[in-house]
Amino acid sequence: MADVYTVTFSLIGILLSLPALLVAINLLMPNMTRRAQLRLEQTPGRCFVLGVPMTATWALFAVIVGQMPGVGQATAVIATILFMGLGTIGGAGLARLLGERIRPLAKPNSELTNLVRGAVVYELAALVPIVGWFLFIPLAGIMAVGATSFALMNWLPKPIGQQNNQSANQSSEMLTG
Repeated sequence: MADVYTVTFSLIGILLSLPALLVAINLLMPNMTRRAQLRLEQTPGRCFVLGVPMTATWALFAVIVGQMPGVGQATAVIATILFMGLGTIGGAGLARLLGERIRPLAKPNSELTNLVRGAVVYELAALVPIVGWFLFIPLAGIMAVGATSFALMNWLPKPIGQQNNQSANQSSEMLTG
C-alpha cells in the first residue's frame, strides 16, 4: 500500500509543479518567453518545421552517444537535460500564449493569473489519454523547441503591417515590371 501512495503523491507533486515551473520561467526570462510566444502565435508552422530537425538531431545524438559506456552515456544525459530545457522554455511561451488567449474569457484578469491558467490548460491538454499523449505532446513539444530556437537566435517574425506592405510592393512591382 505504501508503494501506491508513493506513486500517487509523486504524480500529484509533478502535476502541481509543472504549472509552477512554466510560470517561474515566464517570470525569470520574460523576454525569451515573449519571443517564443510571438513565434508560436504568428508562425507556428515555421516553429514546427525548425523543431523537427532539431528534435531528430537530438534523438539521433542521444541514441548513438547513449550506447557508449561511461562518458558517452553522461554526455547523452546532459544533452537530454539541455534539450528538455529548450522544450520547457518553449512550453513557457506556449503557456503565455494560452494565457493571452484566455484573457477575454476569464475574469478577473491579471498577467500572473492568466499565466497560471495557460500553464494549467497546457498541462491538462497533455493529460488527455491517447490524443494528448500521442498527438498533442509531440506536436506541442516540437513546436516549443522550434520557437525556443527562434527566440535564442532573436529572430522575431516580421510585423503584420510590414508583411502586407512588402507583399503589396511586390505585387505592384510585378504589375509594373
